[in-house]
Amino acid sequence: MSKPKLHSLPLSLLALLGVALAGVSASASASPPAAEKPSSPSSSAQSDEVELICHTSDPADCYPKIFQPTHEFQIVHPDQDLPTGLHVRLNIYTGQKEAKINVPDEAVDPSLEGLPVDNSIVIVDPEDSSEPEKQQSQGQPLKPPKNAPAYDPHGKIKEPNMETAEAQDESSAFYKSLAILKKGLDIDQALDMLEEISHDIYYGLKIAEDYDTVRELFCLANSPSIISSSSSSSSSYSSSGSTSSSSPETPEAGGPSENDLTRSRLAASIISSTVQNNPKALAEITKHWPTLQQDHCTKSKSKDASGSEPLRTSAFRLLPSLPSSGSPSDSGPIPSIPPSLTKARISAISGLLKSPLIRQSFLAAGGMDHLLQVLLSDASQSQGQGAAEEWEKLRRQAGHLILDNFLDADMGAVLGEWPGATGDVQASDKECASRAASRGDGEKKEGQADCWDWHAKQLADRYKKEGKGGEGHWSWELWNKLKEQRKNASSNKKEEL
Repeated sequence: MSKPKLHSLPLSLLALLGVALAGVSASASASPPAAEKPSSPSSSAQSDEVELICHTSDPADCYPKIFQPTHEFQIVHPDQDLPTGLHVRLNIYTGQKEAKINVPDEAVDPSLEGLPVDNSIVIVDPEDSSEPEKQQSQGQPLKPPKNAPAYDPHGKIKEPNMETAEAQDESSAFYKSLAILKKGLDIDQALDMLEEISHDIYYGLKIAEDYDTVRELFCLANSPSIISSSSSSSSSYSSSGSTSSSSPETPEAGGPSENDLTRSRLAASIISSTVQNNPKALAEITKHWPTLQQDHCTKSKSKDASGSEPLRTSAFRLLPSLPSSGSPSDSGPIPSIPPSLTKARISAISGLLKSPLIRQSFLAAGGMDHLLQVLLSDASQSQGQGAAEEWEKLRRQAGHLILDNFLDADMGAVLGEWPGATGDVQASDKECASRAASRGDGEKKEGQADCWDWHAKQLADRYKKEGKGGEGHWSWELWNKLKEQRKNASSNKKEEL
């Protein structure tokens, strides 16, 4: 048998063969066992999709958004989503929620053996967040939550800050003025102080809370010498309200003195300021009204408190009583009363009429007739142009009082109270015109309440002829709103029948 032959190879070829063998060997040694091969691309993608929650910049503090359960209890973070079907418990020592994979046949922890087990389920109905919307859609008032404090629509009135000397002096002067007014000492100075401070909501409330103070103010504002018949008085007043009397303390021909008129004006201004934009003060006066309206002011500190007319009627009399039964006369010269006093009293009545109780008393006392008297009154020629302009303002003020409280719902008026559906029959235009034509014959004038509509139209026509009225003017608004309410009242009456 012949022996194999060995052939020698060139050195360069041997070097290339060695490099190739070395690469194969390195590749083989780098290959891991089959069990240690890396995960497939799909499993790697799934790992990358796990959403983490990180509250700090430290990666060690991050945790999966979806809780990853194991066979051991792990803490469940409050913002983690918990899959269903896990065994969840509350660690009574740490107060933290923990969860793990549920094992149905898992043995009970020996430390829990013997403890009572409650398998009942309590179903708590969730709060219906749509309930307020349902109430609003059905026009029902919203119900306050349980245990909510009592609702006060007017809010709390805070005491003034007494840390400053000025505030302390003001408070001291206020309470001193209340005492002076009730004792009848220097009431002029007290009235000046109260007129200035009554605009403050806190002090206005304090005035209204004191019955004796309220009574004295009403008695001064409705002094019998002013509201009683004084048309025979020969005293006259300029547009500024000053009297021609040589002695302000002495009434002329039985008429009121200048001091009486000033006190009456200040008292009415205080009442007006007290209830202006101060619902709590108005509520306090309303509480006093059942007793107050019966008062005859026989013990008032005013000089002429001997009148017998109760406040339920005298409080709403804007001009002195007439020679007739007290109903308003036809248009004519006004009695000798300064416009500033009537203005203050109209303002006070306008504020008081926001109270339903006082408003009903006003209507029962013929208050609308007194307002008509103001609307029909004119300044006499002897009083001059200034007085005529002042009384022109009073007519506008009286007209707005009627609109704001009885005819114009946009201004807060309560419709249907005046004019009413019954007991308010109007005379014919012919009859009303005949009465107006008979003015000045020296006879007693009949009341004009049943000619209200006719007078309202005549007033609107008068202003239009003078170039002052027309659409948008208060007289035009008064006439048209009154017609509208008459029509509504008549329709409502027919429906009831």
